[in-house]
Amino acid sequence: MSERLGTARPALRALLAVLAGLALATGGVAAAAFAAGSTVLPVSSATTQAWTGGQTVTIQYPQDYFCDTSVAASTPSGCEVGTAANRGPVANPDRSVLYVLVPLFANPSPAPMCAVASCPNHPLDIDLSRIAGALGASPGAVASVPLPAHSHILDGPAGGWWQVKVVAVTTQTAWAQLAAGKSESTMNALLAAPGSGVIGPVPTNLYLFFNVVGR
Repeated sequence: MSERLGTARPALRALLAVLAGLALATGGVAAAAFAAGSTVLPVSSATTQAWTGGQTVTIQYPQDYFCDTSVAASTPSGCEVGTAANRGPVANPDRSVLYVLVPLFANPSPAPMCAVASCPNHPLDIDLSRIAGALGASPGAVASVPLPAHSHILDGPAGGWWQVKVVAVTTQTAWAQLAAGKSESTMNALLAAPGSGVIGPVPTNLYLFFNVVGR
């Protein structure tokens, strides 16, 4: 995985520069976490879009996220990328998977479903120190950055707790292909194709709770 991420290092460095600028502009993630009207506070009626089975669906977040604190993280949220959770929020060995698609280029079209550090009942911050080498950064420099803008692909129409895995997208062409396919199968085909511009999936210790409520 680190080798594949390394091939996208210039784009990943660009992403880090954007995130660093955002952190400085806001006084850091911790300051943003206490901003009035934060959309990451638990809001049972909050919704976003997601793609699954070739369709765009609406998903509703009845409760807040969960990050396994037995996996060390330097963020206030306790969330990180690079190591899978040791335990989930409930005892269920067969959990659904949410793939978080992160564009590593400017002005993706269509726009990501969630802007930087804004999606409902998501963490505001994430620890990327475990993949710092692939990013060409020191672990300390990426130990707490704002949650990047992203879109969602579901592995099916289930509900409840979803295990989160990150997929990086390095080109507009690949992003447009994912948007056209709207499916896990399209994503997997691109992941299997060398040089496709789609890299991952990368494990995390993060789970989100939501249900598919509309198509």
